[in-house]
Formats: sequence, structure tokens, C-alpha cells
Amino acid sequence: MSFATLNEMNKTFKKILNNASELFAEKGYEGTIMDELCIRSGVNKASIYYHFKDKSNLYEVVLTKLFSEVADQIIVAVSSQTAPLEKLKSFIETFAQETYQNKQMPATLMREIASGGKNMPIPARKQMQRILQTLSSILKEGAEQQVFKQVDPLTTHFIIIGSLCFFSTSEPMRQAIESEHPLDPDLNSTIAEIYSLISSAIILN
Repeated sequence: MSFATLNEMNKTFKKILNNASELFAEKGYEGTIMDELCIRSGVNKASIYYHFKDKSNLYEVVLTKLFSEVADQIIVAVSSQTAPLEKLKSFIETFAQETYQNKQMPATLMREIASGGKNMPIPARKQMQRILQTLSSILKEGAEQQVFKQVDPLTTHFIIIGSLCFFSTSEPMRQAIESEHPLDPDLNSTIAEIYSLISSAIILN
């Protein structure tokens, strides 16, 4: 097989993956139709099934990629900090920025949460677990250093991730509301507010 052929296959793979990411974010797993993906991608079904075994496999690849990219960035950012409070701040900032820049991730995640995760592929679920484990380590370290209270990591995770996902995905709805003044804070203000609320709740007095 020639380099030109391999390069074309790689372009087709990326084209399908990018358009599938948009469709799954817009319509969820069950609402995404392969015929529409063919039209958007400009390829036929044979090409899709050549690169991806089936719709389920395609969904797994899309979600795992979306979630792993965010998890990777969080872990790198947090590892660059030393103090538990700075790690917590970095965790919140990085998740917020990454998901705001790529709204397909929070949109897809919230669809899965709403459905009880019935279509969530195991590899994608493991990427979300990496994010939770990172937060758990921060909270454990803070408690051991007597900086944080003992708090439940999963509940704290829900508060941070849920708030930021809702902020990101609800932006078009908020912008559609007619108002003379801004109805909500910008991303940086939201990050600061969430960090303030979480840190205030868990810091030992």
C-alpha cells in the first residue's frame, strides 16, 4: 500500500471521527443515524465500517478520545502543582477550560448521565474514572496534610463536573434570553466562583 493511500485513509478516518463526534454530541447514541453521518462526512457506509467495526465501536472510539483528552490535560496540569489547594484550583480550571473549548465532550457526557449511562462504553468510563481518581488523590492529600476536611470525593466530583458541564452546554440557551445586562458570569468568573465555593467548604478552619 502506498503512502498516498495510507494518508488518504487517515484523512477519511479523521473526517468520520470528527463528524461522528458532532453528531453524537447533538443527538446522542440512539439518535445518531449512520446515513446522516455518511452525508456529513462525504463517505459511504462501507468506508465507515471499514474504519470502525460498527456504530457501537465508533461511539466507543469517539467517547474514549473525547474523555481521555480531558483526563490527560487534567493530570498533567495537576501534577505541575505541589500544594493541595493549588492542585484543586488547577483541576477545576483545566476541566473548565478543556470542556469549554470542546463542547462535544460535556454535551456527550451529560447525555450519557441523563440516560443512566446505558450506552457508555467501558473504555470511556475508565477515562472518567481517571478524572475522579485525580480529584480523590487531591482531596486525600489535603486531608492528610490537615488542609482539607474529610469529604466524599464522588459528591465533590459531581458538584465540580456537573456545574461546569451544565455551564458549558447551556450557553446557547442563556445567550438566547433577551436581557439588557449579562445574565451570567463568563468562564473565568465561573471557575473562580466554583473554586471559591468548593475550597471554602472543604478547608479546615
